[in-house]
Amino acid sequence: MRILIACSWSLPHAGGVNTYVNQLEKGLKLAGHHVDIFSPTPDGQGFYLPGKEMAIDKAKLQPLIAHQSNHYMDHHLSGIDPWITFSEIERYCFEAAAMYFGLAEYDMIHAQDIMSAHALSRVKPSHTPLVTTIHGCLTREWFIRLKTLGLTDQDTSSLIWKYSALREHLGATVSDVTISPSEWLKRVMVEDFAVPEPHITVSHYGFDKEQFQQSMLRDSMIVKPEGISVFLCPARFDVVKGHIYLIHALAKLKAERSDWVCWLAGEGSLREELMNITKDHGLGDHVIFLGNREDVPALIHQADFIVLPSMQDNQPFAVIEAQIAGKPVIASDAGGIPEMVTHSVNGLVFPAGDINELHLCLRSALQDTKRLSSLASQAKEWGEQHWALPEMTNRVLALYELARSKYPEQNTGIEPQTEQTTTQQAEQQLEPKLEPQIEPQPEQQTEQQSPITPLKRGRRKWRANRRKKQPAAIKRRRKIRNKQRKFTRKRS
Repeated sequence: MRILIACSWSLPHAGGVNTYVNQLEKGLKLAGHHVDIFSPTPDGQGFYLPGKEMAIDKAKLQPLIAHQSNHYMDHHLSGIDPWITFSEIERYCFEAAAMYFGLAEYDMIHAQDIMSAHALSRVKPSHTPLVTTIHGCLTREWFIRLKTLGLTDQDTSSLIWKYSALREHLGATVSDVTISPSEWLKRVMVEDFAVPEPHITVSHYGFDKEQFQQSMLRDSMIVKPEGISVFLCPARFDVVKGHIYLIHALAKLKAERSDWVCWLAGEGSLREELMNITKDHGLGDHVIFLGNREDVPALIHQADFIVLPSMQDNQPFAVIEAQIAGKPVIASDAGGIPEMVTHSVNGLVFPAGDINELHLCLRSALQDTKRLSSLASQAKEWGEQHWALPEMTNRVLALYELARSKYPEQNTGIEPQTEQTTTQQAEQQLEPKLEPQIEPQPEQQTEQQSPITPLKRGRRKWRANRRKKQPAAIKRRRKIRNKQRKFTRKRS
């Protein structure tokens, strides 16, 4: 199959969606399929297909689209929130870029978010199946951020909430199959955004465990200090990742003991604010901001504990990587995390946003090393059972087949072809062409045959069918025009 993976976020970037796309691309190629990726460019100034070296500058699309969109909004939706207008313009640009590159050559389109799914459903060929993987609830994430500006959860009657909820619903329903990595996210989409339950299939992530384990052994510029324990939090600096609660919990831990350090690996808009809070709590020597890192596997290998204080999360790859590495996880109970980490079985779980409980988990990890060793062993066993890349690839391919079954005109076989199978199919296709073709000779035609050629007969049939489909009003107008023409000819 020729598969297009599409995402409305820039790729590559630091985050779980990028990791999933990389793993999915790897698994599909190993299974014998051709894969292209379509997304905004890393600088956000255009769109591209990296494998084909095809790109288009957004500046060639946005001015006209923005002009038309603003004109429409001013006349029909005056006073609408500028963020809604901006979001619509971004989607139209994405659609225009997809049409520019062309989608007809693909047997399958796999969108990675609600916006790209909605956009591509509008411009893809009608016979091409569309599958969507939703990696989180964007509406909830948006409103967690907006709460910092004073918008509360009770504002669900606002236009911006209704618009966000509609986008969530459309993005999860326009595809032929929608994939959710967790049961939690499926429940959210069904209960909060009216997505039909049978339309969503839960299929967990997968990971190339062998390659990750090799990457853990590579050298890193960051070296673990001797004689102290290391907490590692690999997450972007965003409100939904809950760093603020971790810093406050670490401040309480420092008041009790100082034989630890916490590495924060990532970047984001909150970096400066978090650094200032760290200084205010006197944690400059204990909380280290490492920035974006290419050596996260090596950092995980050196760390003693992986901490993830998320306020909302789906199925974070940080937990997957920690379990593959056999590291104990200290994580909140946000989103789909409790489906991955069971308290006191393969990690420690605390209520999201609860600083006191997080502090107790951090202190327990430092005090009871024997217990944490057992949790690490259980975590590794869990990781070996649940995160294999080939299993994820097979699940996704089965869902591709389900999507293709809704288009009978498509060949629904998706198994990678071997050389022998391809040869046999080619021979079968050639066999009928090798048979002698007997065509009627001109002298065999009789006088009784219709003088109408197949082309003319086809045209007449097409015109007759077209007339049947025309509305009565059009027929009446045509009848009036014909009478006018006859009257004009008689007068002349």
